[in-house]
Amino acid sequence: MTDRPSRSASSRWSNPWLVSIALGCCLVLSAGLRASELRQTPIVKAVQRVRDAVVNIRGEKTITTPAGQTATPDAGRRVNGMGTGVLIDSRGYIVTNHHVVDGVHEIFVTLANGQRHVAKLVARDMETDLAIIKITISTPLPAAPIGTSSDLMPGETVIAVGNAYGYEHTVTRGIVSALHRAVQVSDAQYYDDLIQTDASINPGNSGGPLLNIDGDVIGINVAVRAGAQGIGFAIPIDKVVSIAAGLLATRNASKTWIGMESSTKTAQSHGMAVGSIERRLGLRSVGLALRR
Repeated sequence: MTDRPSRSASSRWSNPWLVSIALGCCLVLSAGLRASELRQTPIVKAVQRVRDAVVNIRGEKTITTPAGQTATPDAGRRVNGMGTGVLIDSRGYIVTNHHVVDGVHEIFVTLANGQRHVAKLVARDMETDLAIIKITISTPLPAAPIGTSSDLMPGETVIAVGNAYGYEHTVTRGIVSALHRAVQVSDAQYYDDLIQTDASINPGNSGGPLLNIDGDVIGINVAVRAGAQGIGFAIPIDKVVSIAAGLLATRNASKTWIGMESSTKTAQSHGMAVGSIERRLGLRSVGLALRR
């Protein structure tokens, strides 16, 4: 009687069908795990690293037709604007393009988790087409990892993330096509020293991040060449950091010192270099060091 269980187990595994099923299940599980690992490509990891720091921007603005271009006077028409922004400080400071928020009556920001906030315009620079906006939050937000544009190489992989045509967190990839491009977008807007890329940059991508393969922000997407395919442009992040620091410092100069000494990347640092005064005060060396 005591040998029956042993014989029964032996007979089960001697059945070739049962053995085949068991081996098949093991192979399927193994293949599933392997497929999951293979799907975690460097591009996927780069997007995951920055995703929570990318915000969508919407707002209504009034557009008027310049005098002389129409037979009848134009009192202005209201349109819904859209764009993208990048969190550069955990307290809600966001960098975007000036043309995204220019003339917007009320700036609405949607975070990656779906939370919606009304932002205020903190500072702007029309010449470089950059602006800083801020949302009021009760808990710290994830700031984007800031890289450097000083060592970019034509041909290296880049990734654009943005609110393309209103489709939130759209991801496209391409390469650095060229560096130091000068672009005349309109009579009123001229850019110099831009990064050229063939990563798709569509309306709504403006103000969003251009990433390297490590997931560091190396540019702020700004424009696409009208009538051309695969030609987009971004402002180098070293320039963005320098302009953003200057904008915030200028805005607060008459009110209070904000504890910021800025410079672009040095040999020992990435992104914004923190001044010695800030270190004595214990301020962070990541992103923009600001006070309320």
